[in-house]
Amino acid sequence: MKKTIFSFVMMITVAGVSGQQVPSILQTSPKFWETGVNPSLKSVSITFDQSLRHGFSSWLGKSSLSPTSQLESANSEDGRTFTLTATFEPGKVYVFALNEKRISGVGFQSKRGVPLPAHFLVFQTAGSPSPDDSPPRIVRSIPVSGDQQVDPARTKAIVLSFDKAMQTDKHGLHLFDNNQSVDLSKARSGYSADGRTFTLYYDFKPSTPYRLELNSVNDIGFATANKVPLWPVQIAFTTGQH
Repeated sequence: MKKTIFSFVMMITVAGVSGQQVPSILQTSPKFWETGVNPSLKSVSITFDQSLRHGFSSWLGKSSLSPTSQLESANSEDGRTFTLTATFEPGKVYVFALNEKRISGVGFQSKRGVPLPAHFLVFQTAGSPSPDDSPPRIVRSIPVSGDQQVDPARTKAIVLSFDKAMQTDKHGLHLFDNNQSVDLSKARSGYSADGRTFTLYYDFKPSTPYRLELNSVNDIGFATANKVPLWPVQIAFTTGQH
């Protein structure tokens, strides 16, 4: 079954889906965060762990970097594999924001209407990228990854400096304390005027291992001003005693 990507938005009401199995992705082609992808690639595919509703898909969102060619979506007879046909260029980063729109009843969903959580299929084709098409890099961090004696009395913020100006209305930082996720929803944060330095204020506990996860398949909050995301980075450190 094939149709243009812009023609399959169908609104339905989904009720009573609590407790039902959420679809998960088993495989993608290209892989998440793959680099050196052959630009002669003709399509992108996603395989799920269960049959999904035919004709319901959402490949693009506000974070997408999509091909300029016409896009055509199709799915296998068993509803487990969805394919998007497109034309790609060398040296480009592509972002397919799967179910980013989070509209009830629209997008990838199980036979009973349970939606796939937002995923971001990001990859880069082989070739020499222009400066605007190059992913950003972290050039400095506070704390430094691997530091085993971070002073919690003096270190009151996480600071990340990038080699490019970033989108300043969001971030993709997740903090773990002893491998437990920390709620940062109320943490004060922001970017410098030039968009190159991000700061998040946090009171660290003494003698505690921490881990930062920056961007992932579910969150690409760190991206340049023209939407090229940071490839995932982890920064681990441990605080010392007071």
